[in-house]
Amino acid sequence: MRVRTIFGTVLVLMLMMQGVKGQKSYLDLRLGMGIPRGDFAEMEGDSVGFATSGFLMSFEGNYFFAGGLGVVGSLTYGMNGMDEIALQDHLKKRMQELYPGITLPPDATQQWNAEQWNNVNLLAGPVLSFPISSLKLELRGMLGVSFVMPPQWEYYVAWEDKQFHVTSSGQSARFAWQLGGGLTYMHEAGYGFRLGFDYFSTTTRHNVYYTYRQGNADESPYKEIPQFMQVAMYQATVGILYAF
Repeated sequence: MRVRTIFGTVLVLMLMMQGVKGQKSYLDLRLGMGIPRGDFAEMEGDSVGFATSGFLMSFEGNYFFAGGLGVVGSLTYGMNGMDEIALQDHLKKRMQELYPGITLPPDATQQWNAEQWNNVNLLAGPVLSFPISSLKLELRGMLGVSFVMPPQWEYYVAWEDKQFHVTSSGQSARFAWQLGGGLTYMHEAGYGFRLGFDYFSTTTRHNVYYTYRQGNADESPYKEIPQFMQVAMYQATVGILYAF
């Protein structure tokens, strides 16, 4: 049944492409924002991202064959912020779960250092272009690899003769996919603009290290907790293009 559905969809799209005026190939440079979704946007738990909306920049090449069928390749850099207050609150709760009996006084000395979420994505796939008056509606799907660099952060708390220390590290190269579309306008002179909206998804892994000390000796063993999560976001972009 699924095979029939896929075949029927492909057949309908092929019929729709019949008679479509050839689309010019083009390069485009777009800027926009990445809006985190799912676990990536959650603010409570271990394998979640505490991520906030961020900036992205994408460079793409679109090459079209007969009609409006073509291929697209994309190189994207994205950076998302992190809700540091929510993460600190979670780490304090996690500390009390890992080391029962610890009470964190309000006047404890705290030090915090954190970076941002970063990712570089290299994707490619098919694209379909349909004319709508003077505009072109584009639909595309891409697969590839995403290099995800989770935030490197460090949290240190000290009170009396006790110390609590948490750090994170790790990065990964993982399979990624993206589905979406956009509207393009192309002037006869060969330049134009593009509006895009896509859904992007990949996964990542990093480790979180917990250490609690009292005096000069470890009261509890060092703990390492791996974090696995889906990195998903909506991507809204606008940019310029040049036809060739």
